[in-house]
Amino acid sequence: MKNPNQSLTDSTEREELVENLERMTDEVMLWRHKLLRNEGLTRPGLFIMYFVSSKGPLKLKECSASLGVSKPTVTKIVDNLEKDGFVTRIREGEDRRNYYVHLTEKGRRRLESLNSQLEAVFRKATDGLAVEDVKRLNLSLRSIRAKLGPISKQGSKSD
Repeated sequence: MKNPNQSLTDSTEREELVENLERMTDEVMLWRHKLLRNEGLTRPGLFIMYFVSSKGPLKLKECSASLGVSKPTVTKIVDNLEKDGFVTRIREGEDRRNYYVHLTEKGRRRLESLNSQLEAVFRKATDGLAVEDVKRLNLSLRSIRAKLGPISKQGSKSD
């Protein structure tokens, strides 16, 4: 039989973990928002750049579906990214409506710079942690990430 106090402690620890993850996510999002603003980018623009970087050239409707916004909204985002030289649209095939969004070299360099800055922040935040703590944290975070993948594919359902 379980010790009732153990359950309460486990529950309290899990609540604290969830709260810490939420606060950390908020802090990272705020920091990233400030960084993007300084770099002249928006979160949707950054998302499109990451998506095109990882998946390869994409049609506007694929970008629209991935962001969950209308094609005209994506068109405006891509217009701004193209104006800034981060992406380019290239017509492919016979259908004149088929434009693919490609990441430019300038866009690739900007993503690398943003990733380096984010990595530096996390390195600074984890500096001084004991190796054993880092190993346990890595193990726990891998487990959480493995569970988040299927949950995030379900959409906005919280359970």
